[in-house]
Amino acid sequence: MADDNITKDLCQFVVDATYEQLTSREINKLKDLVADLIGIAAGAAGVCDSSEPFLKAVVALGGQSGNSTVFTKGNKFTPQHAAMLNAAFAHSFDFDDTHAPSILHPGATAIPAALAQAELSGADGKLLLLGIAVGYEVTCRIGRALNYGGYTRGFHNTATAGIFGAVSAIAKIKGLSVIEVNNAFGLALSKAAGSMQFLDNGSWNKRLHPGFAVHDAFVVTALAEAGVLGATHPIEGKYGALHSYSATSTAKGLTDGLGSEWIFAATAMKPFPACRMTHSAIEAVAGLAKESTGKTPEHIKVELSPGCYPIVGPPDKNRIHPVTIVDGQFSMHYQVAISWIYGMEIGWRMYEEAQMKSPEVSALCDKVEVVINPSVRDLEARLTFTWADGTTTNIGQVYPKGEDEHPFSKEDVHKKFLSMVEPVYSSEVSKSILDTIEKIDDLTTADLVKLL
Repeated sequence: MADDNITKDLCQFVVDATYEQLTSREINKLKDLVADLIGIAAGAAGVCDSSEPFLKAVVALGGQSGNSTVFTKGNKFTPQHAAMLNAAFAHSFDFDDTHAPSILHPGATAIPAALAQAELSGADGKLLLLGIAVGYEVTCRIGRALNYGGYTRGFHNTATAGIFGAVSAIAKIKGLSVIEVNNAFGLALSKAAGSMQFLDNGSWNKRLHPGFAVHDAFVVTALAEAGVLGATHPIEGKYGALHSYSATSTAKGLTDGLGSEWIFAATAMKPFPACRMTHSAIEAVAGLAKESTGKTPEHIKVELSPGCYPIVGPPDKNRIHPVTIVDGQFSMHYQVAISWIYGMEIGWRMYEEAQMKSPEVSALCDKVEVVINPSVRDLEARLTFTWADGTTTNIGQVYPKGEDEHPFSKEDVHKKFLSMVEPVYSSEVSKSILDTIEKIDDLTTADLVKLL
């Protein structure tokens, strides 16, 4: 790499960052991101099919032997296991926030890591928010540098970049030195992982990717603080993250504007519990369906960008006819069919057995063709509907809801939060959580976690 100071600059940023560098817009965005993630994670902790097995394994490993909080499960966990479970829960619905330029989910690692460390340290709300901001920023900048080449090589940017963001959040809240952060980064390189092979059978590996990342972030940070020497240049080095985890990485601009430009502020919150790369199509299809009552398409062609197609478009058997929830989340065929038949409001019910095994949904999945169009932008979808009489209708959407160009309001955030936590928190507790998040900069981390 032309710039051999990338790691050094990132570590210096982690140590030097201050709450005062955050604008009111960025602080407000952080509060929305925290509310969004807690809602998703708490909801998943209560009802997701993988949550109890994850908890059972952590208990078997002795993870329930500390004082850290797991959403809806109590405050008797070790910090690394609490963060692991909260991060896995946050990613289990595939409903967590996304940062389009870095093609990852930054909140699933940054927030659970920061919350666990801030609870352990007795941090005030401002330090909690700062730790989260630093975690997001490092994750997003490394992810942006990895770009689609991470997925080309078979890695999941959320995990491979997220471990560095989790280390950053923990280190910021602990007040570690530049040397300690540098060693933690150097050790984190050997723990960075996250394979896209989960797509083969819709496995739960993906849900665990951010959990593994934050667990290992606690481990490597503790090692570094104890004086363990980590590799130099873990980001930009010959065998560093940019070279090892991406086929097309670029160091250009990775550290530009650190401390003055917070790129995490472009992070989007999701309106649908499915891969972000399906969202433009979901909204466009549901809109057309409302206008086309009584009509059934004979064929639907979906045009995607070269980066999105390999993730949600291939005509694999478990994409055209999903068997598991993860299959459905990463199937453009299924998302288009569900959106046409049920609209945008179905939410998590799209993965209930009645929908997953519906003959009507299955028949429409067979009519969906997904192709690559190099002129389509990153998260854009263009669709052509062919009707029984041979006529066609062309629709499309460039920006999915949640992006700055098509924003999520605070009302949207809170509505989503309340819908997610309904199975696990009372209305009184739910309101208290939202009120506490809105005032967290004048409160403490303890004021929030005691409600969770």
